[in-house]
Amino acid sequence: MYAIRLIPAQQIDATQWDRRVAMAENGLIYSCTDYLHAVCENWMGLVLNDYEAMMALPCKSKLGYTYWYTPPFVQQLGLIGLPGLPKQEQQQMVQQIARQVMQQYAYGTLLFNHSNTAAAYLKGIVQKPNYTLNLNRPYPEISSHYSPDLKQNIKKAERAATVYSNEVPIQTAIDVFIEHHAHQSKHIHPDNYLAFSQLCNNVLAGRGQCFTRAVLNSNREMESVVLLLKDGRRIYNLMNTTTAAGRQNEANHFLLDQLIREFAEEALLLDFEGSAIPGVQSFYRKFGATEETYYLYHYNKLPFPLSLLK
Repeated sequence: MYAIRLIPAQQIDATQWDRRVAMAENGLIYSCTDYLHAVCENWMGLVLNDYEAMMALPCKSKLGYTYWYTPPFVQQLGLIGLPGLPKQEQQQMVQQIARQVMQQYAYGTLLFNHSNTAAAYLKGIVQKPNYTLNLNRPYPEISSHYSPDLKQNIKKAERAATVYSNEVPIQTAIDVFIEHHAHQSKHIHPDNYLAFSQLCNNVLAGRGQCFTRAVLNSNREMESVVLLLKDGRRIYNLMNTTTAAGRQNEANHFLLDQLIREFAEEALLLDFEGSAIPGVQSFYRKFGATEETYYLYHYNKLPFPLSLLK
């Protein structure tokens, strides 16, 4: 058994927490304290022993009940820094954590990251697809795995005289994304976008952890843009938008190809941020991306009739 504590965010030792996220093989940018403070209404940290492993647990309240939830702009959380334990012992640890979390609040959704494979044994767990591409290879080797139609689309974009640019401001990338995609994510409110924008502009950008890349046409008009986050292991495709004209010129194919070319041979993964939509999955696979499974666990132990509410 491990000593497991649930600690309110304000009482967490941020230095120890962030150091563990940076050191752990499964440390992801979503679990850093600055990121969590910005995107969560509130959160708690589940800490094993002396920060040997941790799990961020976003929470909020409604109708007098506090519950665990998935905040905007977060794909994976889960246990960070999980010791290399035998499979059976890992399963026991995850089950112990699940019990403790459910005792705290009667309703919730928990995210486990790609390395938390023991979570797959929780009853009712849902496996979610993500896609990543290993950039730590020469560009010719990476591009040799592109699909034939992707190669054709990149050539089409080149013939359209598109230009790869790093000059688009972060706020512009966010605003364009909101304009084109906000209607598809109605659970994300204007305040969420504002908080994320402040995080990107005021915190992450100064550390080199947030930047943009774009494709411009011959008139310097933007056809495709991507907002990217970066840590010591991954480049995260957080917001990717293509205009109608850009779709005609296959601008996004060219954009991601140029991004791959730029960061080839660096010890990083390009994290496409996944999707369960078949067309989006097919698009990522064209770049040679491989599927990476993460896990979503939802439970509802609310009393009747509240248990009927979503």
